[in-house]
Amino acid sequence: GLVIMAVLVAFYSVCEPFEPVYPSHTLVDEYDYVIVGGGTAGSVIAHRLAEKANTSILVIEAGRHDYDHSIRIPVASVSLLDSDKNLVWNYRTVPQVNSAQGFLNSRMTLPLGKVLGGSSSIGDMIYGRGNVADFASWGANWTWDNLLPYFLRNEKALDIDSSQYHSTEGNLPVSRGEEECELSMAFSGAAQELGLKHVDYTSKDQLGVSQSLFTMMGGERWSAARTFLEPALNRRYKVHMTTSSVASKILFSGNRAVQVVFNQDGVNVAVRARKEIILTGGAIETPKLLMLSGIGPADELAKFKVPVVVDLPVGQGLKDPLKLWLRYKSDKEISVTRDKLTSARSFLEYYFSKTGIWSETLQSQTTLFLNTKKDGSSRPDVNINMLRAVALPNQAEILGVKYELEDQFNAGLYDSNTEGFTFVPTLLHPASEGQVRLRSTGIHDPPLIDPQYLSREEDVQTLLAAIRYVQKLAATSALAPYITEAVSYPENVHPIDSDEYWRSVIQHFAFTAGHPSGTCAIGKVVNEDLTVMGVEGLRVVDSSIFPNTVSGDFTGVLYGIAEKVADGIKKTD
Repeated sequence: GLVIMAVLVAFYSVCEPFEPVYPSHTLVDEYDYVIVGGGTAGSVIAHRLAEKANTSILVIEAGRHDYDHSIRIPVASVSLLDSDKNLVWNYRTVPQVNSAQGFLNSRMTLPLGKVLGGSSSIGDMIYGRGNVADFASWGANWTWDNLLPYFLRNEKALDIDSSQYHSTEGNLPVSRGEEECELSMAFSGAAQELGLKHVDYTSKDQLGVSQSLFTMMGGERWSAARTFLEPALNRRYKVHMTTSSVASKILFSGNRAVQVVFNQDGVNVAVRARKEIILTGGAIETPKLLMLSGIGPADELAKFKVPVVVDLPVGQGLKDPLKLWLRYKSDKEISVTRDKLTSARSFLEYYFSKTGIWSETLQSQTTLFLNTKKDGSSRPDVNINMLRAVALPNQAEILGVKYELEDQFNAGLYDSNTEGFTFVPTLLHPASEGQVRLRSTGIHDPPLIDPQYLSREEDVQTLLAAIRYVQKLAATSALAPYITEAVSYPENVHPIDSDEYWRSVIQHFAFTAGHPSGTCAIGKVVNEDLTVMGVEGLRVVDSSIFPNTVSGDFTGVLYGIAEKVADGIKKTD
């Protein structure tokens, strides 16, 4: 199925080739601002700082450009995680003790974007803003209410009911996607049957069931690179970019960060920043670069003979939400199957009018946020989404499951074109906490990533409560007509459907939601203005600064944070 899809996308690329959109620049030795990371936050900051007159900016991106139709075609997002696409960091965790027991060597795959636009170019396109309570410990400048004006500045709402929580004046297309499908309406009805109220999950009232919002327009994905970086590079001649360039070190003059060294095709290049170096590489790469530059735990740096610039707990506090697939077969034509995906009709609909199944995301247009603890908190601990497919052609590779379990895990479902859907409950706020450490001083060596998934019992209990809630959803009168049977996981020693059975499933097959954070947290590594403690001229703007996890996909949160930081820099400069 993936091969056929790849051939069709390649043919589409020939019929409608990309025009080069990024101008070619000769790099200079010095810029006002050097941004390390051309992902979500980096793209926004480059765009906004470029609005200042006589401002020069360099964006350093480790990945390649985003000239790939698979990125823009919404339904093709599942293929972007394949390692041979070379769009992701091929991270693997260290062997896990309490989780990933069904994975090869108990190591979990952690696919994060390594391409212009970062994870906004390869993810599910879900737009979210977190929960009001998420920001309670971030400091006075980082309340949800303080971020709302920047969410609105950023957003270009297309088909959303107008309210105080949405704007049509921004840059980033945000929409409900395709017309709400039958399955999505059944999901929404099931949630309301169980007593959940209908809400807008991007507002201050997040608990309940809601229509999902996506960064899509005109049947295409709109990433941070396409929305913000491309216009900045084309309209502001002092914005330069270099791709396939891995930052290796930050150099200091006294305690001021003054230069970034990066490696491109085996050649080291150093550029100077007159005003600031801004790190936007994410919760894995940013702590790695800081530690290679001498900012990190002194005892860790000593192991690699890295001179200490500042002793800070860089890399500590890693939290990464987990999710699980719960799959159901159906006898109704409600899902995205191999034959529908690879049909001539689907290709032609998209080629001529950007409509049809290729213009749709695999996600249903319904999502729900739930507090399983029932403690009166307005902050959810579980998010439940739905995939409009019972199996994916490359799901074993995505998960990195043990080779001997691949056939059992897929159970021939994709090859047989099985109709159905998949519930995806996500543990939003893991209590389990891990760390990122240096593996070596080699710039191309991935760091040691140890999230210590499920090391806290409460995380297992929350996922178990989420599974039981999914079972209630499946039993409602709204959804039951769409289900013929649940798809089983491989058997374990415990009675099927017992709590111990599901505990084993969770410990074997729960996998990353792809939203790691916390490794350079506010109050521990960065100040409230996100400048790095103990030095000058260095700032971090990515998910590593989160003091705690946020409720749901955090791409929308990053857009807002980047807008606010850029605004602050422009006002104080």
